[in-house]
Formats: sequence, C-alpha cells, structure tokens
Amino acid sequence: MQAVKGIYQDGNVRLVERPPVHEASEVLVIFPDRTKQVMKIGGLFEDHEIRDDDMERDLKDLNQRSTAHLEEETGEGL
Repeated sequence: MQAVKGIYQDGNVRLVERPPVHEASEVLVIFPDRTKQVMKIGGLFEDHEIRDDDMERDLKDLNQRSTAHLEEETGEGL
C-alpha cells in the first residue's frame, strides 16, 4: 500500500502529493482522529508552564538547522 496526503472538503478529496500510479486504482480514504490535546504533563515537567508558541518556534528553528546541515553535508540545496 502507498499513502498519499490529501485534503477533504465539500465532498471532494484533493491530493496534495502526486500518487505513485498512473492508471485507475482503487483507493481507501482514512480520516485521522481529532487532534488530541495534552491534558496534563507529569514527571519532571509537572510544575512547569508549557508555552506552545515557544515550543513551535523551537521546532521550526530545529527544522531549519537540520535542513541546512543536510544541505551542507550533501552539497545540494533541498
């Protein structure tokens, strides 16, 4: 099986990625469960404030640094 990302809207599915087949094919559409939210963080972080904006900014920064590192190692632009 191959998975291809798409967006469902108003009864239609629009594929975001190019499918790996060119002929008519049977498909199976699976809708993900609603996004689950963290209700409580325990352990070492139990008494700490979790700031989603800071976490998102840090993840974006990490992604950019990882991409730059891969480009540097391969000598190619991604």
